[in-house]
Amino acid sequence: MSTNTLPLSQLVVSPKNVRPEPGDVIALAASIAALGLLQNLVVSPTENGTYQVDAGGRRFAALSLLVEQGKIADDFPVPVMMIPAEEATAASLAENVQREAMNPVDELNAFKQLVDEGFTIDRVADTFGVTPLVVQRRLKLVAAAPELLELYRADGISTDQMLALCSTDDHEVQVKVWNTHGRNTWNGPAKPADLRRAILTREVEADRDHRVPFIGGVAAYEAAGGEVRRDLFSTDGQAAILTDPELLNKLVADKLEATKENLLAEGWGWVEIWPTWNHSAAYAFGTLSSVAADLPEETVIRIAALNEEAEQLEAEREKLHEAAEDRGDDYLTDAESERDDQIDERKNAITAEIKLLESARVQYAPEAMPSAGVILCLQESGLRIERGKVKAADRETAKAGLGGAGEITGGRETESAGRPKGDTVSDALRRSLLGHRNLAVQEVAAQNVNAMKILQACWTVKDLRSGINDTPTNLLISSNGRGTRNGCPITDDAGKAKADAFREACKTAIKDLPTADGKLWEALAEMKPAQLDKIIALGVARSISLDENNTGLTAKLLETLGFDMAEHFEPTADNYLGRVSMKLIVEALNEAKQVKGEADSTALLSMKKGALAAEAEKRLAGSGWVPKGIRTPKQKAKKEAEPKAKAEPKAKAQPKAKPSKAAPKAKAPAKAAAEATQAAA
Repeated sequence: MSTNTLPLSQLVVSPKNVRPEPGDVIALAASIAALGLLQNLVVSPTENGTYQVDAGGRRFAALSLLVEQGKIADDFPVPVMMIPAEEATAASLAENVQREAMNPVDELNAFKQLVDEGFTIDRVADTFGVTPLVVQRRLKLVAAAPELLELYRADGISTDQMLALCSTDDHEVQVKVWNTHGRNTWNGPAKPADLRRAILTREVEADRDHRVPFIGGVAAYEAAGGEVRRDLFSTDGQAAILTDPELLNKLVADKLEATKENLLAEGWGWVEIWPTWNHSAAYAFGTLSSVAADLPEETVIRIAALNEEAEQLEAEREKLHEAAEDRGDDYLTDAESERDDQIDERKNAITAEIKLLESARVQYAPEAMPSAGVILCLQESGLRIERGKVKAADRETAKAGLGGAGEITGGRETESAGRPKGDTVSDALRRSLLGHRNLAVQEVAAQNVNAMKILQACWTVKDLRSGINDTPTNLLISSNGRGTRNGCPITDDAGKAKADAFREACKTAIKDLPTADGKLWEALAEMKPAQLDKIIALGVARSISLDENNTGLTAKLLETLGFDMAEHFEPTADNYLGRVSMKLIVEALNEAKQVKGEADSTALLSMKKGALAAEAEKRLAGSGWVPKGIRTPKQKAKKEAEPKAKAEPKAKAQPKAKPSKAAPKAKAPAKAAAEATQAAA
């Protein structure tokens, strides 16, 4: 074997490549354009002077795409490793069988390192050949506890479960909730929604909740009319439990709103208040460059006074512990312990105030500030204020405001990926809904032997006629195949359970049949036609992969089955309502005639998202409402044509073939995300 470079024009696809279809290489091409080709192609000589690419077919396809795009020349020098022609198949197998995708935790660390170095989300995505959404989801896991990340690395916890646990930055709470609620239950793995709910609905203990000191302590809460009960099981029997979490939230919101107004007065274009810190969302913002400035004299005096107070408090703490040592005690008295806690609390407050005062030292270009903003979030450690954040849509305007005196680092260069607009659903949800529709049709079709025979015959006729087959089945029951059956996985837990149940029912139907080929043939040959038909119908039904649109043979199949999706789908928070905007939830209620006037509509929109989804789930139950993308069209044309069909039975029995336009082919489902690195290409 030898390493060399060859002009791209001398390379050809190898017939021995065990993975001849390169798939989508757009992201990979972008990665190569950004970083160059990081791994050699493996080639062997041919009889006509060219070299066939035996390993690295996707990289070769990506290079060819770059030539088509005019980004590289057709004689681009490609680093290659030469092997003898007889080793071509072995080399292809070795690369494709032995390769291993990056672990999500390794991806997280790699993504974070690049973003911390100033890479934009888009550039990181291009570098690794993944989508920006994958990068953002991985970065959100920065907030995860180390022990959970190790569990994640070992596939002991799913990505969605991790994201739910990261609803808080408190590692102790994350681990506690996982240990309490995260284990498998009788109906399967813990639902992400349940984990998130457990994270967010904690009891308000005054001495442990960071929101209480932020509003001014228990006294401020009581002054606003809040009730307190004492925890008799605490160490001193006096620990305060706040019984009105809504009031606490209001007091926190009021103080945050006041801080927001002060920040807007500084000249920022916007201020967002986040209930919890969202790492992936934060990384999506670019950051304005800043300069250090001198603090006002009064601020310098205040910081000096705070530092002096902190020193005095620390000296007082040392005296408390020295007194205990002089007595020969290992522990402080109750009074000393209480004072020690007060010193801790005050020192933390001093640290937070100094940090806030010193943040004014950082200054930004006044011309760029209206195009940028601030993220405000109350965390366990105190109030977090992130100035100089730039949204993707404002990036160019903010850059112009800098006037060449600075730059914008990190963030997204394009609009955020994966977040549905107010009047649309995400691609993942769209495909999940189509998966629900496909599963429902399979279940109904399995009971209609005649329809399955016709569908099987349609496939046969089309395949024999031209080899181009757009029937809504490929007659495959394995994980292979195209269309919604494999490209549109159901993502909600109830839907997954339903799909699993159908698969198990299919297995149960044939469990008593022999496994040996000869005996299986004999057993099937002895069956009555009706029994054999049921097995065939089951197999054809399991292979159904509907066209995304209600056209062509898909439409005819649904019509023959008398299929109505409203009989097989009921919207819930998990399968639809909790995953779309509030606007779409209220729109669904309006379409189902479940909104009682303008006042009711206003009240619904004023609810929090989770509460609105739960309310909508109750109102839509039994209404027959189905999301637009999977609704079954009404068969109006069929009803009008029926009388004529009865009057002309011959025409109905042997309809005259009419020339017709080919049914539009199904849109290809979203392809799987590109491989993590070029090495896997």
